[in-house]
Amino acid sequence: MKTTNIFSLGLLLGIIALSLPSCGLETFEIYPDPAEYDSLSVTTTNGKFDKFRLDSIYLADIVVGISDGGDTIRFVKGVDELTYYFIAPSTLPVGTHQVRINALRTLLSIKIDTLTGLGSQTADAIISNHMRDEVTPNVNYFSPATPTLALQLAKMRDTTQFLFNTLNADQKRGVAITLLANKNLFRDFNTALRNLRSVPINAVGPSAVCTGTDFKTYYPCLFETLGLTYTSLEAHGRLLGAFARALNGSFFFINTAGEYRLRLTSNPALVAGLLQFVNILPKAMIVGDLGSRANNRPWIVEANFSQVPTNAVFTHNITDTIPVTLSYRNISATDAGTALVGSYVARFNAFRTWWEDSPLSFFPIIPELTPQTAPLALNNPEVLATLTLSSTNVTKAATSPAVLEDGFRARFRIDAETAQNTMITLTVSHQGFSDMRTFNATVKPN
Repeated sequence: MKTTNIFSLGLLLGIIALSLPSCGLETFEIYPDPAEYDSLSVTTTNGKFDKFRLDSIYLADIVVGISDGGDTIRFVKGVDELTYYFIAPSTLPVGTHQVRINALRTLLSIKIDTLTGLGSQTADAIISNHMRDEVTPNVNYFSPATPTLALQLAKMRDTTQFLFNTLNADQKRGVAITLLANKNLFRDFNTALRNLRSVPINAVGPSAVCTGTDFKTYYPCLFETLGLTYTSLEAHGRLLGAFARALNGSFFFINTAGEYRLRLTSNPALVAGLLQFVNILPKAMIVGDLGSRANNRPWIVEANFSQVPTNAVFTHNITDTIPVTLSYRNISATDAGTALVGSYVARFNAFRTWWEDSPLSFFPIIPELTPQTAPLALNNPEVLATLTLSSTNVTKAATSPAVLEDGFRARFRIDAETAQNTMITLTVSHQGFSDMRTFNATVKPN
């Protein structure tokens, strides 16, 4: 995880992006003839963050509409230019509501088919349980290992709870309705993160999703899981950005001391949006932390046979050695598309590209794929070095130990009472990886 200063700088950039005023929003002095409008419809739930598709391309990024009941609704463009997102006001009752969107020349029929109910719980209980079950466990992930970061996240959580407590009963109900109506907004990302957190990084599982028993079968599964989590985080980060813009507000301001603070607001929809934000932010930071540690984990075993002679000479009844260097390395950009890591590199790079230009760029800094190596001694008890001979006139005698104490020379004794030529295959295996080198050899009498 990067330092708090870098985090704060990224956060400031994200705040600025979220706080920029919306330009070119339409006014409502003139209402053209509805007959000139495209008619679209969407069925949704009150308080739901939903979308509709157009059949023509429009350039407007943010537009507003007015419902027949006088509600102002903001529509924000999604990734697809033909898709717009909006939040159906929590006050909309069951029935069909006409929303005129002048900038899109669209008359949108929003049919509320279900009212979100609080059941037997109060709005206070719903929010309190949401904080306890969804937010606090992820805040605690960074405590005590990263106390400053944990404190920052805890302040965001506590300030959000404070803002909710300042609302009146009707406003609290609106917050709870909006939260409940969108409780599955980040469902896929939550599943991806839960799978990722079940996969140990510094030890071979098994886990809920990865059952490999050695590095070569286990870690590719870990990185496939991590790659899917990055892709899901990108998709849901885009949704969170659209969610914030649809609410027509930013969640932060910078005080005179240069500290970031949550923006005080009595708008229940904005408080509901803030609850979504303080839910997803710690989770996104957990992905960054796990991704950083996984990216820097050396686990790919490689053997260097460059010191093995092309034509080796052995003497009957004399022990000799063959130099081999072993090492671990982490994933690199050149692993893209290989059978070992599949699409991970592409998914990771796609997330980085989106992150760097995202208004949510205060999410944790994701590291580069920086090369990391670690030596691996041949005399590691889990390393197996074997020689195979092509000639039946040449035999391999037992040696003890098989590897010299310096850890990079394999010890062998090859016997032949008369001069013989043979092909030798040296195989070195560790954690499911196996490298080999075949070379010519001559065995001469002693």
